[in-house]
Amino acid sequence: MCEFCVQHGEGKKWYLAMDNYSQELLAQDGRIEYARHFINTFEERAPRSLDQLEMLSRTPFHGMATPFLTRSQKQNHFGQVVPLEEVEQILERVDGVARLSCPCRLVTTGQPNARYCYALTADPRLTAEIDDSFSLETLSAAEAIESIRKLDKEGLVHSVWTFKTPYIGGLCNCDQDCLAYRIHHARGHFQMMFRGEYIAEVDPDACNGCRNCMRQCQYGAIRYSAVNKKVEIDPRQCFGCGVCRPVCNKDAITLHARSENPVAAGIW
Repeated sequence: MCEFCVQHGEGKKWYLAMDNYSQELLAQDGRIEYARHFINTFEERAPRSLDQLEMLSRTPFHGMATPFLTRSQKQNHFGQVVPLEEVEQILERVDGVARLSCPCRLVTTGQPNARYCYALTADPRLTAEIDDSFSLETLSAAEAIESIRKLDKEGLVHSVWTFKTPYIGGLCNCDQDCLAYRIHHARGHFQMMFRGEYIAEVDPDACNGCRNCMRQCQYGAIRYSAVNKKVEIDPRQCFGCGVCRPVCNKDAITLHARSENPVAAGIW
């Protein structure tokens, strides 16, 4: 169980505690202004921040700065990987969903209409503050779920994000074009999200060694044995996203609670 579950979920999955999505919480502590500034100025701020992180990584101060950066991230804008089943639970219970173009991909690919991000509220106090260039598109719960299922099959990793923790205001669907992926996983600058509450496991009797799952995994957690003609998943590397499952033609991959695996239980 991640630390947010203890702090913000009363010992249960914090991202399924609907108080953390409430309009009352959004209205507190300057969250609307924070979210407005975060989203509307992202394209301007992000490249500069990336350059600063790269410079810092080449200095002796990088190791000392990492805990501070992670602590600050946890206070303001932190995420957690969530599998499709629980994304669907969230979408069915929030008070509204709006799809918008992804600010990360605008920075990394130059594409202004890569529509992979979802605001987990339709509160007009916030949506009215977001720049028109993001082309907010209000979706029903059913429409949002259908669109996320398609992204799941494409191998995009789902994660929820806070805007001044513990308020959860965003659902992202990430791959290697996303800045969170690059900062946290690819470059290892500092931690920006928790791994999921699960890990994936392969049934060796069902696996036929096709390796489709290896191509789907964003985290390099799946290995292939040339001797056994099977794949296996390293629980220390697995983020528990579950997007390896849709491409498995033998239904050989399932998710299991991270807490039940002695190797992965303490890895977040």
